Amino acid sequence: MRKLVWGIPIRLFHWVLFGLISFSFYTGEFGDFESIDNHMIAGYGVIGLVIFRIIFGLVGHGHIRFTEFVRGPSAIVNYIKHPTATTGHNPLGALAIIALLTSLGIQAGTGLFTTDEIFVEGPLYHLVNDDTASLLSQVHSINRWILLALISLHLCAVAHHEIWRKEKIVGAMFHGKKETGEDKPDQSHQIGLAVVCGLVATAVVWYGVNHL
Repeated sequence: MRKLVWGIPIRLFHWVLFGLISFSFYTGEFGDFESIDNHMIAGYGVIGLVIFRIIFGLVGHGHIRFTEFVRGPSAIVNYIKHPTATTGHNPLGALAIIALLTSLGIQAGTGLFTTDEIFVEGPLYHLVNDDTASLLSQVHSINRWILLALISLHLCAVAHHEIWRKEKIVGAMFHGKKETGEDKPDQSHQIGLAVVCGLVATAVVWYGVNHL
């Protein structure tokens, strides 16, 4: 039986984040001096989405809620030994999500304080001294490869589930439905709650960039 697992907000979050990350990597690695403004704007968007996901994961319902899928070490080890299909995120996938959100937060957050010591300064560069700015710039540079590695592992895991385990999880991120034996009603889209979370996240980013 197919039921709604991922509502519209979480699907939009997923694909918009994918687009912003791709754009950020491109402008960061191949963009010219004039594209740095767009790189920063994309970074603001990433920070906003990370904040949104954290809030939504704390107050939302169903499979998007952190308490529904984040498990301890024993559950992760047990899943590795005896993998079974899950409706939402499995314990190992939950670990990957936490790692991705953490790395994304570090990448976008350190970008606010970075400087190339010539032309480019992040919007919060003035809050730290030169040594701290230099350290955060190094973290920003190194963490992008950690983030790229985590994304690569995520894509490999998706391919594994799609090809070898025959779980249609890519399609579920478009239409939101998965095969499940759970005797539960379909998850609501939670659009109203998502809008509130999005407004809070936007306000936090706007205030931080413009008033700190």
